[in-house]
Amino acid sequence: MELDFSKIDILGSPQKPASEPKEVNHSKPLKTAKKPAEGKIEPQAQALQRKADNRQKQLEDSARVLKEYQNNKRLTNELVAELTKGLQQGIDIYDLFLKAVEALALATNDTALFKRTSDNLKAIYGIGLKETRALEIEKQETQKRLKRLIESLEEASDISDQLRLKRAIQAHKKRLETLEV
Repeated sequence: MELDFSKIDILGSPQKPASEPKEVNHSKPLKTAKKPAEGKIEPQAQALQRKADNRQKQLEDSARVLKEYQNNKRLTNELVAELTKGLQQGIDIYDLFLKAVEALALATNDTALFKRTSDNLKAIYGIGLKETRALEIEKQETQKRLKRLIESLEEASDISDQLRLKRAIQAHKKRLETLEV
């Protein structure tokens, strides 16, 4: 028994049978794969390089922030340990309070918190309420600044700088006199 596929061939695809040769038009030039324009490659490469540079910058920024966070966390833990030890040893409450504020400033990454609180403590409790420890803190800081000003005066060569430093030294000496009263 032999199978007849002639009916299927009639119903099949509209393509020509494989046995017939394809018509070839030799009058047209052969089509070749088009190369992308050279001008388009460069912006793509620049865009990729820019992306890579941005990613590298992000990684560097992230590493810097993480390092700062870890350092602040370590310092905060040290300050908490100092607070606990200070409470057990009976250290002055003003010093402990300033340590606590410093730890809070590090934990919240608020760089100005400690300075503001310290200034307020000295102004309100020291000058306003005449608390002795707050006055002592102010006096110590003024003496440190006065010492640095005197050292700077010895090193200054410009006459205008020397005049400004002398005025600052006089102001600090007056401030020390008012704190001792």
